[in-house]
Amino acid sequence: MDYIIKIKRKKINLLKDRWIWKLAFKDARHNIGRLFLFISSIVIGIAALVAINAFNINLQNDIDDQAKELLGADLEIDADNEEFTTEFISLLDSNQLIYGGDAEFPSMVYFPKNEGSRLIRVKAIEGNFPFYGEIMVWEGSDTETFYGGETVMIDENLALQFDIQVGDSLRLGRAGFIISAIVTQFPGNTTISTSFAPSVYLPYPRLEETGLIQYGSRVDYHKYILFGDKSEEEVLALLKPSMDKYDYRYDTVEEEKENLGENFNNLYKFFNLLSFVALILGSIGVASSVHIYIREKREVAAVLRCLGASGWQVFYIFFLQVVLLGFIGTAIGIVHGILIQYLLPYIVKDFIPIKVNIQFSWIPVAEGLLVGLIMSVLFAVLPLSNIRLISPLAILRSAIEPVKKISKFRYFILFCMLMFPWLFAVSQTKSLIQGSLFFAGLLVTFCLLWLIGWLIIHFTRRFFPVRARFVWRQSLANLFRPNNQTIILVVVIGLGSFLLANMAMIQNSLLGQVEFAGSGERPNTVLFDIQPYQKNELLEFVDEENIEVQQFVPIVTTRLKSVKGRTIEEWQEDTTDHIPNWSLTREYRVTYRDSLIDSETLITGEFISSISKTNDSVFISIEQGMFDRMSLQVGDEIEFNVQGLPVTTYVGSVRKVDWQRIQTNFMVVFPTGILEKAPQFYVLVSRIDQREKAASFQKALVKKFPNISMIDLTLILATLDEIFDKVKMVIQFMALFSVLTGLVVLSGAVVNSKYARLKENVLLRTIGALKKQLVGMTLIEYGYLGMFAGFTGSLLSIVTSWILAKYFFEIEFFPDFISLAIIWILVSLLTILVGWFNTRSILNRSPLEVLRKEV
Repeated sequence: MDYIIKIKRKKINLLKDRWIWKLAFKDARHNIGRLFLFISSIVIGIAALVAINAFNINLQNDIDDQAKELLGADLEIDADNEEFTTEFISLLDSNQLIYGGDAEFPSMVYFPKNEGSRLIRVKAIEGNFPFYGEIMVWEGSDTETFYGGETVMIDENLALQFDIQVGDSLRLGRAGFIISAIVTQFPGNTTISTSFAPSVYLPYPRLEETGLIQYGSRVDYHKYILFGDKSEEEVLALLKPSMDKYDYRYDTVEEEKENLGENFNNLYKFFNLLSFVALILGSIGVASSVHIYIREKREVAAVLRCLGASGWQVFYIFFLQVVLLGFIGTAIGIVHGILIQYLLPYIVKDFIPIKVNIQFSWIPVAEGLLVGLIMSVLFAVLPLSNIRLISPLAILRSAIEPVKKISKFRYFILFCMLMFPWLFAVSQTKSLIQGSLFFAGLLVTFCLLWLIGWLIIHFTRRFFPVRARFVWRQSLANLFRPNNQTIILVVVIGLGSFLLANMAMIQNSLLGQVEFAGSGERPNTVLFDIQPYQKNELLEFVDEENIEVQQFVPIVTTRLKSVKGRTIEEWQEDTTDHIPNWSLTREYRVTYRDSLIDSETLITGEFISSISKTNDSVFISIEQGMFDRMSLQVGDEIEFNVQGLPVTTYVGSVRKVDWQRIQTNFMVVFPTGILEKAPQFYVLVSRIDQREKAASFQKALVKKFPNISMIDLTLILATLDEIFDKVKMVIQFMALFSVLTGLVVLSGAVVNSKYARLKENVLLRTIGALKKQLVGMTLIEYGYLGMFAGFTGSLLSIVTSWILAKYFFEIEFFPDFISLAIIWILVSLLTILVGWFNTRSILNRSPLEVLRKEV
């Protein structure tokens, strides 16, 4: 009676109305199992958010702290493919600047120990570079003899591949060297970069004796400056005029920080969007669990209304449960997120060139607490709002449903539920456009899955098989009868399969891009840096090895002198044009031939094959990207500087080039009859099918022509497989947050549907239904849901992964239908398994026991 008097108060004061708190606590204590989905959805979503945001903060802090170690100096100057001029070196010396340098280029290495050879990156180091950071080496290594100019160092991956130890020898070009150190970490390198292109570190003074640098060799020259007692502004003021004169690029520590931030930008976005997906799935789980829980509490709410409680008082009883459990779930998620962040550096260590030091930060904790509380309250309030409308008459007539009134309150909640994920996506991506596009894409996917769920309900009801067997009729009826979970399960299962299928398709496209390049009869072997005096001897050697020459292409290095009648200097001074400076000043490697190749398609103009007279106009063919980038038109004049000789040409045609193909592709193609006498080198393209034959040919090539480098696509594919295995592991680990959330939402939804179906199954058992019939109904119902949802998610992934491949990655799309089929089958089986597992408690008990427990 005391409770009845208190309940009849019209004005609600949660601080004074302690009976509301008592009822909320007692009811939640006896229904914690039914709210497991609610808590679990919040835990995983918040754990992902806190772990990823904390890791991002620590990574950014370490980039700031270790930028000098990554650069190895205070200032890096890049001269591209030209050695630094004596004038510039004199400038460094006259100002008493401390500097070092290096020269980087691809070449072949040969190990006499086991006659192994492969393409590597030669890094010839000058001076005591690096000035910052530490070179990590194997135990027993000796770096002092290296800096004394006597030995070489090699990367660990190279040593492991060829079973090389300290003290073994190698050959670079014409010179032999002793290996004094095995490098595990060099400032600025990552495990992935050294796997794909391992380095041999060579003392710069001994570079000339190798004989590797010849005409046409692609060499990147760098100088590294140590400021000492000078400031950055002073050093740049001294060097910038000379750097501008010779078109040298430079990179400071601050710029290195910005570059690294941009390089990791996609990593940040990828991680943040994964946590976003986990939170969205968790929000769906929150809304689903509260919706089903409130439907089960209709009789309780009706009893309270009969005792005189208002709709808002009943609302606050369950609202307090949501807030309390939301806080508990958020706290658990924050703790797990803090623990998980310590695993992330080990997961991504192969992809980052710095050591990540994990330190506790309050910012992600505060973000997690705020987002968790908003998420738990916001997505629970809408289904909770229906509890206010429960009529006292519902205690007598259970079929009465609350009238869903269209109110400003419900409109406001719906608006907030849409604004929350949109604002969160924008916040995580730090881009209004990208966040909005991602949210829009997810919203479209969600709506399509919801539509599929609605269509399943509609068509199952309309075309219901009334003459089917009892088990089939009952299981199909469960898809559209009251308390069905069709739409929520289709949405959740579909989103999970959609994410998994997208990862599988993009990964397959990336791997298939390279595999496709070397498939069929296409080239898989390239020899480059072939000098003119080696041409005939090399062709004879290749013929003796029974290797077919598919292409033997001359290459001439040139630079632009003028474009459309204006010199390069005039274009650089013009601030109104939009031509990139690198397009004007870069070194162009061009060729000459009389026909197109199969990786080229003529877009416009006429391809001129040859020039018969010396006074004829020279019409060249331009690649489409260069044509658009420089705002050219067919007939425009371009003057080239070919090794000091000016050559005036005109744009005769435009070609579309498939740069993904292993071919000798060029931006500029001259007709024959013009460049034959210009200084040039050659590239030979072939195909070797047998792996053993390719290995033996490579060994013989290195011995006979040490300056010629060979690219073996089969080796590149093997290396790419290793790299993508690591990428796959990182993606799968990070996607685990979203997948786990999806599984929890799926499992929890089925658990809650068990309570919704409890009385139905008890009644079926009471009138004589067998266990095997109930099992059959469960398997059929959830089999349909898993099959349709998995198929829809996989089908949508084909469209989105095609869009990502074509417009984001700009690669050829390779659908992996086998992986899609596997994902579809696994999702369907998982749905059936979870449905069956959560129905066992009903099947293994007597109807009377279950009914008594309910009472």
